[in-house]
Amino acid sequence: MYDIARKLNMSASTVSRVLNNSNLVGIETRERIIRVANEMGYHKRTIRRHRRRAILNVALFLPFGTDNHLHLFYDTAELVHALDSGFGDVRANIISVVNGPSVRLFDHKKMGDIDACVFGFTSPSPELLDVIDSRDIPVVLINRIDSRRNYVVSDHAAGMELLLDELIRANPDVRPCYLGFPVVPQVSELRHRGLLKAARRRGIDFGGGDVRNFNAISEIAPRQIEALLQRGYDALVCFNDVMAVYTYQCALHMGLRIPDDFSLTGFDNSPVRSLISDPVLTVDLAVPELGYQAGKWLRETIIDKTDASLRLHVPGRLIAGTTIGRPRRRGRAAAQAGGAR
Repeated sequence: MYDIARKLNMSASTVSRVLNNSNLVGIETRERIIRVANEMGYHKRTIRRHRRRAILNVALFLPFGTDNHLHLFYDTAELVHALDSGFGDVRANIISVVNGPSVRLFDHKKMGDIDACVFGFTSPSPELLDVIDSRDIPVVLINRIDSRRNYVVSDHAAGMELLLDELIRANPDVRPCYLGFPVVPQVSELRHRGLLKAARRRGIDFGGGDVRNFNAISEIAPRQIEALLQRGYDALVCFNDVMAVYTYQCALHMGLRIPDDFSLTGFDNSPVRSLISDPVLTVDLAVPELGYQAGKWLRETIIDKTDASLRLHVPGRLIAGTTIGRPRRRGRAAAQAGGAR
């Protein structure tokens, strides 16, 4: 660092800030220092940082969108608390960043150094990753999978298997339909595939055509449920709890009762489940474990300088509900749905 500072006639502290990913130096000066550092063959020393004296700045990227239901999918405060707990006795300043189309992580000098980036329930753009990688900042994805990145995700397939087993226990002849949400393909498709594999292993009538995708929660309407019941489905396996609650409300407007007319399941154990009187059968997303494991891996990577990768699928637990059973009015449900047009 001192060699670079002398060559550029700058202070060693300015060079140090740039080589340690500080935002307190202008872009032009930063580019000059990086260029000369590369020319001189600079390599950063791997010094173990002290746990109790280190303060890490962690950028937590959260989803951007105009969908006002987004906050019902999971508890953001729970995620932040879990991420912080993963750092243990290392102090972490967690800086929330909206992962929108115009996100500029390193344009704000007041943010200081960024030691780690966490993408919670959102995926980084290639352009943003290029900037982060150019500064050698460790990245971890939460509930998103990228084979080239470190990630910790809910075990979606195992969760769907738990739900299907409960449906079979209540009704051995169950015929499920999956209500998907292609807006989040990384999750919806994994849950669909998990249900498909589980059904095949158990000999349940469920194939690739037994899917109804919705691009918005508002698309769920009585006529959609009517069409599904008329096709003979007696269990609607929803992408998540928000979709399940909407489906439940539609059924009530149609004069149907759950599970007398059809079974209903969700996923995530979202706060939205508390909005209806009958608890929906669901699987816990394990947000505390996802956040904790992400923070723990970053602490070990930054402080202990470990080289271990993170490819972790966290199993969720089944959350009991009263929305499944053997339909008592199989014929009546389709007929009543037809009369609710």
